Amino acid sequence: MAGGRAGPGQDERRVVGSDGGETANSYHVDSYSEEPAMRGYDVDGVTGPQEGKAKGSGGISELNRLVEALHGFDEGGLDHMDSYLGSDEEGLCGSGGMRGLASFNALGLDDMRDDVGLLDGGKRGKRGGYARSEAESYGYASEMNPKLKGKKVPLLEERCEEEFCAAPFNQDAAEAGTAEAAEPPTVWPQQPFRRGWRFNWPGVVLMALYCLAFIFYLYIRIRYTLDLGAYVWWGAFVLGVEILGATSTVLYGVNIILTPVHEPLVDDPANPGLTKVSNSYHVRVLVPCYKEDLEIVAKTIQAAYNARLPDNCSRTIYLCDDGKDKRKRKWCEQMGPEIIYVSGRTRASGEMNGKSANLNNSLGQIYPAGVRIPPTELACIFDADQVANPDFFLKTLPLFDAGDDVGMVLSPQCFHNIDAHADIFNHGNVQFWEYAQVGYDAIGFISCTGTNFLTRSCAFAAAGWSPTYTLTEDYALGMELKKRHWQCRYVNEYLAVGEAPEQVRNCFQQRSRWAKGHFQMILSNQHCPLFQRELPWWERVMYCTGVWSYLVGAVTTPVFIAVPLVTIWAGIFPIVVSWWAAVGLTTYFVAQYAVLNYVRQFKHVTPLWFANVANNILWWTFVKACWRAAGSMMADRGITFKTTMKGAGRLMNANIGDLWMPTICLLGLFASLGFGLFKVVTGPTVVTTLSISLVWLIYTAIPPYLLLHYHFVGRGQTLRWACRICFWISSLCGIAAIILLWLVYPKQYDYGQVLSYSHTFYDAERLGQVPANGSVPWRAPSLLYERGPARLGFGANLTGGWEAGGMAGTLKLTMPTAFTVAMLAWGLLEFPEGYARAGQMARAHDNLRWGADYLMKTISRPVAGGSRYQDFYIAYQVGNYTLERATWQRPEDMHTRRPVYYVATKNGTSDLVGQMVGALVSTALVFQETDAPYYDRLMTQALSLYGAGMRKRGKYSDVFLYDCAPQDPAAILVDPVTLACRPPDQQFQGSMVYWYNSTSYRDDLAWAASWMYKATGDQAYLADAYSYWTQHVNMEGDFDLRYLVDWDNIIYPTTVLLAQLTDDKAFHTGAQSYFQKWLCSSGNTISYTPLGRAYNRFNPALGQTMNAAMLAVIYGGAIAPQNATQLEVAPRYNDGSKSQKYICFARKQSRYMLGDKTGASYVVGFGPHFPQRPADRGASCPAQPENCTTVNGLYNPAPNPRVLTGALVMDPRTWDYFEDNRASNDTWVSVELNAGFTSVMAGMNQVTGTYDQCLQGYGILARDVNICG
Repeated sequence: MAGGRAGPGQDERRVVGSDGGETANSYHVDSYSEEPAMRGYDVDGVTGPQEGKAKGSGGISELNRLVEALHGFDEGGLDHMDSYLGSDEEGLCGSGGMRGLASFNALGLDDMRDDVGLLDGGKRGKRGGYARSEAESYGYASEMNPKLKGKKVPLLEERCEEEFCAAPFNQDAAEAGTAEAAEPPTVWPQQPFRRGWRFNWPGVVLMALYCLAFIFYLYIRIRYTLDLGAYVWWGAFVLGVEILGATSTVLYGVNIILTPVHEPLVDDPANPGLTKVSNSYHVRVLVPCYKEDLEIVAKTIQAAYNARLPDNCSRTIYLCDDGKDKRKRKWCEQMGPEIIYVSGRTRASGEMNGKSANLNNSLGQIYPAGVRIPPTELACIFDADQVANPDFFLKTLPLFDAGDDVGMVLSPQCFHNIDAHADIFNHGNVQFWEYAQVGYDAIGFISCTGTNFLTRSCAFAAAGWSPTYTLTEDYALGMELKKRHWQCRYVNEYLAVGEAPEQVRNCFQQRSRWAKGHFQMILSNQHCPLFQRELPWWERVMYCTGVWSYLVGAVTTPVFIAVPLVTIWAGIFPIVVSWWAAVGLTTYFVAQYAVLNYVRQFKHVTPLWFANVANNILWWTFVKACWRAAGSMMADRGITFKTTMKGAGRLMNANIGDLWMPTICLLGLFASLGFGLFKVVTGPTVVTTLSISLVWLIYTAIPPYLLLHYHFVGRGQTLRWACRICFWISSLCGIAAIILLWLVYPKQYDYGQVLSYSHTFYDAERLGQVPANGSVPWRAPSLLYERGPARLGFGANLTGGWEAGGMAGTLKLTMPTAFTVAMLAWGLLEFPEGYARAGQMARAHDNLRWGADYLMKTISRPVAGGSRYQDFYIAYQVGNYTLERATWQRPEDMHTRRPVYYVATKNGTSDLVGQMVGALVSTALVFQETDAPYYDRLMTQALSLYGAGMRKRGKYSDVFLYDCAPQDPAAILVDPVTLACRPPDQQFQGSMVYWYNSTSYRDDLAWAASWMYKATGDQAYLADAYSYWTQHVNMEGDFDLRYLVDWDNIIYPTTVLLAQLTDDKAFHTGAQSYFQKWLCSSGNTISYTPLGRAYNRFNPALGQTMNAAMLAVIYGGAIAPQNATQLEVAPRYNDGSKSQKYICFARKQSRYMLGDKTGASYVVGFGPHFPQRPADRGASCPAQPENCTTVNGLYNPAPNPRVLTGALVMDPRTWDYFEDNRASNDTWVSVELNAGFTSVMAGMNQVTGTYDQCLQGYGILARDVNICG
């Protein structure tokens, strides 16, 4: 009988030993299966798992939502479930993910909500009869089984019997008297399976390299790194643990050497859409359960029922219910003869594995002892929550045709409720399913996993059915089959979907059970794989790999946690750090990382990382499992079978016993990290070993942190981000450890020489009548005929100044020039000793005067208006950008009269005025003691300009004009040529206001007022500074979140200056907030390259970094204890620790610019390796009289014929790479980019201390509590 039901005249629900009541059962929870069941989904809202409702409590309606959700996948919807089921980017259930699962169109659950009463026996008091209506008659039974449509379905009569058995598979044959004798075939196997495989050459190469690297590493470690004196024992012990870990790597690496070759599936030509099989298989699908809700089990059974079969195959489904649930029984009996309800077994005394006993009870009834089982009989096992894909059998059954000795076909598991980006328990186990199992398939090794597999029933019977002597019956079943020479096939395709445990308690219990089961086996004299003579030695070893991985995790993880702790607390490092150690460790680390992270698909990188995280989370579980398994074996005690929770039961709270060890580890690691930082900062120590240990601590702290985050914070978006961040942190920690091994003692730099070079760059960028004996011999007078329109009150000429550089080329721009002059002047005021030690004071004064003189030329004579304040015209640009960007020539060869672009202060130019006032006043303070007339001139001009800026407030870029200047008589005398005026075609064309537009102006006014207060001490200016600073923060503060410092963003220099002037807490807080972002890496705004260069994502130029460094060294000096109280009546705010950190930040970034990390300087002319092709017209053009063009200048691949000494290139990259290409903006140079850099060099030449102190504190600086909070 195909369905296995009882024959005529027999009651299929016969009693087999009822005791009159429900048999006692000592299971602790409601399932045997390894994973929990699926939850419902809200299709309408696409919100994922239903919150606030335990699984199973949603009843039938929740299941209907799941069915609708599964339907949605055929239409490309519900992407939220694809995180683990296979998105295009990182899904884990095959390339198509959940969309790869065929439609569940015939699950037949739509009417379940209406038939709950029917399942409970109909109306109260009703004990039998027929359905009163067509709806009752058909119900979901007819929807489930089309064979029942149009037929009366009798309501079930209440019965007291609770034992229900499965009919023998040969029931019909036995009744006809044709039962076969239990005689085995004379020759077996008649058609043996021939396994196909090929070498996976990338895996072969990686494993070969790893083995060579490991041998080399052992040689290095033994010969060069164990000379530890009295502590050689510690080094030898750690080396032994490293060797232990290496064995696990080798055992895993074996699996990536070979790849199986499967025969292609063949379509059945007579039945399109179905695969062809040679034999007519009858599949007995067994679904063991205990107390899962009906809708959970029904979903699994219906999926198995609706899964398509090859045309010549059949199936019977058995619900093996140890919970004796009446509703499940009635539901099964309404489904038709293909669904058999089996229940009523009595649990044996001392029974260890309830799932195996439940299965064996059913299998023993289906296949009576002594009856030969045909090879076409197959058993398929699904856990209660495993929903099969409709093509499950089409993909698995044909593999049995490959040979009579194919005893098992496996498929991997995936789970709908696991986020691939936050799978800290490694439920997805991609390393096992996609790599280990593939390798096992290639070498013919069986590693059964408990669900979603099929076996030949005769093979299953030969193995003694499902093993009951261990907690891990699947692992044991594979070994039992292999002992009897059965072969296994593996389908590397996700063909069923289940649910993984989510609660920490459930996860630990599940992994503890797995580990204890493996330890049970290895510690058993009877079942230890090493003692199984039927297995060849290599298979005995392979069957020990599972327990070996648990043992390795239980030993190596705590030891590697202890190593950095011992280094910090006891000062003992397990190796002698040397060049040989760096070579050996680098070689071995890279080789091991390549093997353990070898992937065939890029999306597997993160899941493989989670495998490592899970091992580090679960090490204490492995230790306890080993201890308890050993104790039970020695004391002859049984181990309680604690099953994974299903349904509402999975919501149990985590026990403190699960989290106390990870919590202690995390707290201990953090405490050690703090102590290590303290030792680095406060005293001389071995920098290399301690710094490596601090990086090691961070890496080791990630797994326990993620576990506690998972339990206490949440498992949603915050965990995803935490995992992503921790993934990158762990990767960077590995890189950082290698870098630190290669780190040499820092060299010393001559900051005075660099300061001199930087001022040489300003000499090279001058325009106008340059001195004949200047420091740059290849520069000559240029553009001597520039002047503003006399009708507007401009002076005799607009010669002088600097070319702006960068994309502006030879244009002269007032806004960047004012910023440059102010930064240079501020540096001179703050670091006079640095300039004096370098012998650059005179050159600095000369360059500063050159810039300030030009700024005063850009201001017209006052415009009469009769108002309280005077108005002016200000020339903000000289030169046509549209024309000049199309040419590439020396400034000395430019004879075209350039237009002047100007604005009127009466139209609102507060931003431009503020910058210019700050530049003029700061320059005046530099010359206050040495050149009083010049000081007075600067202050007079600044005072008038300040009033004009206050009269009409606004941004200069909102309204602008241009004018074609008349010919300058002086130019005719010097260079008598015919000049042509080429005004722009349109008002906007030619002006760079598009790129040099201003986003705010109140910060510029606060900047100007602050300098006016510093110069005069007038409280009115201080009141203005307070007012505009506050207005800017409240009205324009959004721009400050970019943390930029340049001609357009002056609020942070203003804040630092006001903190110096007032010692107000608000300004100190604002300044330190800015430094916190730069020192602590804000992520979205401030980041660090692998070699430690800080950069701003909004403007990653090196000049931007040096502007931040300039503020850091100025503010760090201001809050240093010796400066904060010097000559002060009342104590000022001071913080020595922060002062050192800020100055160290400036040191670190300065050294980076000079080539400390990259080996090449970013300053032209400094060091043996520096940029050869800075984008500067004068430096890149060939020597006169040869003409300069874009061909022989801009696009000439050769280095510049002249060295632009002292220029800091732009290099706007976010990684440690420099493209020395003149046509790339990497090589742009400009006066504004050098401004902060110049002052930092002066500061480094003045401040006390050494870089050694910074090196001891840096590396973990971003985690400094004092700075980063």
